[in-house]
Amino acid sequence: MKRIIVVLLSAFCMQVSAQNQEDILRYSSRGMLGSARTMGLSGAFGAVGADLSAASINPAGLGLYRSNQFLISSAITANLTNTTYSGNLMSDSRTNFNLPNIGIALNTVDHYMGKPRTKGIIGGTLVLGLNRLNDFGTNVQYAGNVRNATVGDYLARQAEGYNYTVLNQSSFDNYLAAQAWRVALIDSLPGVNKYISIQELMGDTAYSVSQYQQIANRGRMQEWYFGGGINVSNFLYLGATMVIQQANYTSKLLYKESLKESSVQNNPYHSVSITQNVETTGSGVGGKFGFIIRPASFIRLGGAYHTPVRLSMTDNYENSLSMRYSNGKTFTEPQLARKDFYEYQIVTPGRLHANAAIIIGKAFLFTADYERLDYRKGRLQATNDLADFMQANSNNQLLHTLAENYRTGIEFSYDFLRIRAGYAYLGSPFNEQYISKKDGSKQLISGGLGWVYDNSIFFDFAVSSLIGTDFHIPFGRNPETASIAGNRLNFMIGAGFKF
Repeated sequence: MKRIIVVLLSAFCMQVSAQNQEDILRYSSRGMLGSARTMGLSGAFGAVGADLSAASINPAGLGLYRSNQFLISSAITANLTNTTYSGNLMSDSRTNFNLPNIGIALNTVDHYMGKPRTKGIIGGTLVLGLNRLNDFGTNVQYAGNVRNATVGDYLARQAEGYNYTVLNQSSFDNYLAAQAWRVALIDSLPGVNKYISIQELMGDTAYSVSQYQQIANRGRMQEWYFGGGINVSNFLYLGATMVIQQANYTSKLLYKESLKESSVQNNPYHSVSITQNVETTGSGVGGKFGFIIRPASFIRLGGAYHTPVRLSMTDNYENSLSMRYSNGKTFTEPQLARKDFYEYQIVTPGRLHANAAIIIGKAFLFTADYERLDYRKGRLQATNDLADFMQANSNNQLLHTLAENYRTGIEFSYDFLRIRAGYAYLGSPFNEQYISKKDGSKQLISGGLGWVYDNSIFFDFAVSSLIGTDFHIPFGRNPETASIAGNRLNFMIGAGFKF
């Protein structure tokens, strides 16, 4: 864990643009998606088909429809966090309501002499709808005491290379390092474009500070889909969808630091407070292609490929810093609130899927999915020649790796009742040299019920628990890592009808 601290500190450059490998990971990751039936099976639905979730997993499943369908789902998502930092444990939570799935499927079946054909192209389905891919809503807070580490050391490093006269320019009003210099949290060294913190300037070699950090994230990742699937001789099913992915993300960060002990008498430094607000929106177009074969009536095997998606992103952000001196005076920068924007692109990695299902009549279903994606192939790209993401992309390749996800589910049917359960292991996206597979992976447990009336109207309920650990590093020179144990609970209700 110590090695990742060194690498990440070099990546968390709070400059005018603050994009890094965390953004690539955020918009490449997937949570639960699709209908309540799919969630009850932990997303293992690639070879099952005849559900609008197929449009986002394996579009070939759309060819398995035999009627028209309308489907809508609603969900309540609760994110629970327990954060350990410097020996202290703090808990927080966030609950929100969302619409994870809505869509319509229009099916046609070719008939010959009053009966459906059994050879050639038997039928096809067109679909249009929306699936949610991820939910970003979390509240995190943690606090602790650290020795000989201050946010001033961190910001002094960010100011290196700039002449102090530049830091006074209005174009740097939203730059934290410039704000720190203006309030004298950091000071410039004579003759060189280097800086030191007020603690180092005072020669304080044995001090401690209390740190408190609060992070409130909001937003979602979703995709609109349009596409279809065909049925060839009840043996081969082919499908494709065009997707428009949309990202909406908001992050509000509050950091507070206070001097607790000092080896310097009459130390002028008392405390500092930093706020950072970022609002990100973006969209991009991609495609998904798949096939399913039925070598026997009860076996389905399939595969799918999801193309990379180039997301055009816009960050609207504002930063502020307040420093309080031991004499009670407080100085804040910028003096007038300022919001800036920055435009860039993120290319998310492509995905490969392998799917299998065993279906015994209407009584039993067993399904399994395998997903493979290489987070190292994600990258940041500039929309102008002034930005350079070489370091961020290098960090992405260094810190991340190839991930493999496994999902499985079972469904029992009796008369009008459906009982479902599922489990998924989501492999770690992190290089094992920095975060172990155990610490970086997540596990998903789910269950659900379904009720069907007259083979045309259906209701589904599902609940899932996604458990895993995230990591966060506060400002400082050699800080500890905050370990965030999270549990995302989803409660989903879906309804639909065939016509």
